[in-house]
Amino acid sequence: MLGKISFFLGLHISQSPRGIFINQSKYALESLKKYGFESCEPVDTPMVEKSKLDEDKEGKAVDPSHYRDAITTY
Repeated sequence: MLGKISFFLGLHISQSPRGIFINQSKYALESLKKYGFESCEPVDTPMVEKSKLDEDKEGKAVDPSHYRDAITTY
């Protein structure tokens, strides 16, 4: 028997009687470090959770490549 899995394809996996939990904390911390945000303090979500968003028909066009590197870090 190999035992319980704890790390697989960059995902941290923890198992307990309550269930199996998967997170990407290692990936998130590496991304913060790469962009110089590792010493920043966390804050609450700046918007209402589960709010319905509508299309902004009068909005300004956004260059999708502007944030692409940060979003696709690894």
